[in-house]
Amino acid sequence: MGSGTAVLQQPPGLSISEDVIKPRCDKLGYRVVKLPNELRVLLISDPETDKAAAALNVRVGSMCDPVELPGLAHFCEHMLFYSSEKYPVEDEYSRFISDHGGHTNAFTAAEDTNYQFDVNWDALPEALDRFAQFFISPLISGDGVEREVQAVDSEHGKNLAVDAWRLHQLCKATANQEHPWARFFTGNLETLLTAPTKAGIDVRAAVADWHARHYSANLMTAAVYGRQGLDELQQLAAEAFSGVANTGLAAPQFSEDLYTDEHRGLLVRVVPIKESHTLEIQWDIPPTEALYRQAPTNYLSHLLGHEGAGSAFALLKAAGLATSLTAGEGSGISSRSFFSVRLELTAEGNARPGEVAEVVFKYLELLRAPGGVNEQIYAELAGLSELRFHWRDKLPPYSVTTSLAGAMAHYPDRDLLLALYHVPQEFDPACIHLFLELLTPQRARLTWATRSHDTSQQQQQQKGDSTQTAASNGNGCGTSAAPAAAVLAAPELIQEPIYSTKHAVCRIPGQWMSAWTDGVALPGLHLPAANPFVPDDLSLRPEVGEKEGVPQLLLHGPSARVWQRTELRFGSPKATIVLDIQTPAAYASPESAVCVRLLVKLLGDYLNEVAYPAELAGLSYSLTNHLAGFQLSCQGYSEKLPVLLGLLLEELANFKVKPERFAVVKEAVAREYANTAYQQPYQWAMYRSELLLNFKRWRVDQYSQIIKALTPEALAAHMPRLLGRAFLEGLIVGNISPEEAHSIVDSALTKLRAAWGAAPLWPGEEKDLRVVKLPAGASSLLVEAGPNPKNENSAVWVTYQVGPDDLRRNALAGLLVQLAKRDAFNTLRTQQQLGYIVHMYGASDLGVQGISFIIQSDKYSAAHLALQVELFVRDTVKRIASLPEAEFEAGVAELAKAKLEKPKRLGELAGRWWGEIYAGTCMFDRQAAEVEVLRTLKPEDLTRFSEEVLGVERGVRRKAVVLIRGSNELQQQQQGEAAAATAAGQGSCAADGEQQSQAAAAAAAEAPGGATCPAAGDVGSKAVLKAAAGADDVLSYAASAVPAGEAFVLVDDINAFKRGCEVYAAPGAQPGSSSSKGKVLLGKGAAAAEAAAGGAAAAAANSEDVAPSKL
Repeated sequence: MGSGTAVLQQPPGLSISEDVIKPRCDKLGYRVVKLPNELRVLLISDPETDKAAAALNVRVGSMCDPVELPGLAHFCEHMLFYSSEKYPVEDEYSRFISDHGGHTNAFTAAEDTNYQFDVNWDALPEALDRFAQFFISPLISGDGVEREVQAVDSEHGKNLAVDAWRLHQLCKATANQEHPWARFFTGNLETLLTAPTKAGIDVRAAVADWHARHYSANLMTAAVYGRQGLDELQQLAAEAFSGVANTGLAAPQFSEDLYTDEHRGLLVRVVPIKESHTLEIQWDIPPTEALYRQAPTNYLSHLLGHEGAGSAFALLKAAGLATSLTAGEGSGISSRSFFSVRLELTAEGNARPGEVAEVVFKYLELLRAPGGVNEQIYAELAGLSELRFHWRDKLPPYSVTTSLAGAMAHYPDRDLLLALYHVPQEFDPACIHLFLELLTPQRARLTWATRSHDTSQQQQQQKGDSTQTAASNGNGCGTSAAPAAAVLAAPELIQEPIYSTKHAVCRIPGQWMSAWTDGVALPGLHLPAANPFVPDDLSLRPEVGEKEGVPQLLLHGPSARVWQRTELRFGSPKATIVLDIQTPAAYASPESAVCVRLLVKLLGDYLNEVAYPAELAGLSYSLTNHLAGFQLSCQGYSEKLPVLLGLLLEELANFKVKPERFAVVKEAVAREYANTAYQQPYQWAMYRSELLLNFKRWRVDQYSQIIKALTPEALAAHMPRLLGRAFLEGLIVGNISPEEAHSIVDSALTKLRAAWGAAPLWPGEEKDLRVVKLPAGASSLLVEAGPNPKNENSAVWVTYQVGPDDLRRNALAGLLVQLAKRDAFNTLRTQQQLGYIVHMYGASDLGVQGISFIIQSDKYSAAHLALQVELFVRDTVKRIASLPEAEFEAGVAELAKAKLEKPKRLGELAGRWWGEIYAGTCMFDRQAAEVEVLRTLKPEDLTRFSEEVLGVERGVRRKAVVLIRGSNELQQQQQGEAAAATAAGQGSCAADGEQQSQAAAAAAAEAPGGATCPAAGDVGSKAVLKAAAGADDVLSYAASAVPAGEAFVLVDDINAFKRGCEVYAAPGAQPGSSSSKGKVLLGKGAAAAEAAAGGAAAAAANSEDVAPSKL
């Protein structure tokens, strides 16, 4: 549909404005409507969109929680998704959204609650009507309250071991406790059900009453985005939202001071969960919403966060004290905001935090001095912001409406987009100086987070940290070197009550304060020079080929294969360049993998100072390593993009290992490896699945051992081996002509050959990205304890392999997920309340398709989660077999719409094409091809497919399960075993456990591919399991994860398991195979599992660790 042209009859009390300043390249229509009930709606018409979206923001949030019900605002947000008077069937809204290709969510902040959804564009009217009932007539059922409070409790549970949540709550705990911002906002089982019930509070009635008293139309702003014209969208919005009651509420006001003088000038020492050293300097400042045209904090964050020559970060980096610095205004509240500078410290910087902070304070002194507030710098900042504004990539409707619904409560209609996208418009030096005068040492709060604060861990940490050195003052960074030991002797650590975060609070040491305020400037600090990367030429190249065509081969030879397309469908003067350097030495061994990781990190480190201005000017680059080599990629305005790429290639061609930077980067990478143990359990489970299924995959515990001994000389020696033979695979798309692309590729190849040789690969040295073919007819189970003993959550990842890339099977898998994923969420999360994170999805792992589930829970064991997934899957097979044809056809139609959804920006399109290139499939029209096949499918095709892939009767399905056991379930198991031993009058439990462990070890020794002891330096998760249970117990536990009668393979050694499996061939490769299939057990309960144990070893003995996929 195009823009509406009919003139609507306007009801009394309705006002309209279309005076919204928008980017030059923005073809959308905007209109702001104020309905008679005072609810304001921004309408956005996009004739080309495939997706519609809406969001509604209520200007009330967690600061309005009753004291006796912490978390009530957040809990109310959860409850509104259940049902309404108009749509009383529970979960009907969410099912409708899911069935029509969309998703929905919400969040509760201190003063706002924001609800969002998107759907296929033609489902907007029905979706909007259902959505509006949240605010008109929701049903709050007692049964729903009892179930959903478990979801809120699980949401809180997943945050307990996350440093960001812990630090945020600690900031609140050290603020003025009379202010409602200092309270606990999330809520949990105790605050929302247990304690209120004991106090005689009816929680269901409290939720309904809170909604009635705080949700008023005059406090609501909404955004609606659709293909319909503005008039039709206006009619839809009016029909949907006019029924929201306007009770005339005033926006909540809070008179208490967030911080008083006693809450400033503090040093807060924190013990984090992760291995990290961070220092955050924070100031409370007046809110800046009304100053969006002057944007004073934009100017300050631009300079304090600058990373070019003369910046605070450049000085700290050169001194080996910090590895990153970010600065800016964070989310505050209407009466107060926060400005922060956050630094990631090296071990040396962690020993000298006072000197690190001194550099920041001395840079602020530079800005306060004459010339520090510079009109030319402000003009450049404003110009770059305006450039980004006018050439902004098109965003998904969901993101647009979510942001704008919230922004409407703060900015005038005309400037809504300018303010949201931070475009400074008026240089006001007095305004900037006003804020500069607030950013003083006396008003600052320092949060210093490092595990070395915990003296019980300090000795062990120092032993394991080979890069830590004694503090010195020979680098010109400053003189505030009060010994860290003196600060560590500050008050004893205490625990914050909600997250149990260990911390101590004291005044900032006087010696630090004196050095920060001595008026002595630090040499090396100065304002940045003019940015050389600001583009001058924004013209578009002549289009080549079809209007919406696909990449064509630009070059194909023994050394390179590069695809190119001059892509102008988005009307943007931008381009994307991907150069993937594939070399057999990159992943030949764990040592090689570590060397490549250090290489890309060092390249980024060397380039940072000169490339940072490019990022400010709308260019970006990334350097990443992967299983076949490493990749250089650049995005941004095409005129200057070859200049940035040239810098990257020059640095690679002339690469030398600088020992002083090697030490800093090595420390950061080693910490990166160590911190993989502190991921969320579901993330750990997903990585373990990659380790299980990717045929060639090294382990992070190997990396951790290798990097300790790695020297600059060893890395330098590896470089000729790494780049002596290489293959360049690339994609160049966007506002670049074929001739320009040829020049870019020629330059890259010339530089690589001249510097490193880069000879063509020998036959058989091409990238080896194969996937294990799971045994048919038996579930492959990997059981492990979570690596972080402080994380209470268990998790399970389950996959059902579909097989290698095939259009028909891809279409069937996608359709099955489309028809089942909403039921999965409703059954496993809403009804059973297994956990906050519940997800069913279809995915491709190196070209092999699968249907997967992920669940994380702090209440149920991983085995119980896995069992419930299997029971749901069996019900799904039955439901598919009797699926009404109309429902089948609707699923086909909605999936086809989703697959044919057009990319919205160049980066999205380039990512899609690069995925095809890297996988070796090069099916650039995949979406259309799959839809063509999809539309030929019949219900009986899906029934046969589901029985084959998900069903157990035919005995051909290929299933894997990774079970990660959290501390909660391990403690419960140990308590249960102790109680059972006591009840049975047994003797020493420890002796029994020792005998079981000895028996397990003996069994492992006899079993082929049996258990091994944890490797030195391992996180120790296996040791926890092995101490708690012998091999028989692990088998018994695994048996409880599958229904009685289901055969399973217990994976007690990942590498041995993979050697015993066939592998799917990579595109163009031949499949590998092996005759061994592993041990198959028939799951008929604990007794059967124990009897079948034979020589099986505990899965606990598998000593492999997790790393991010890029590792």
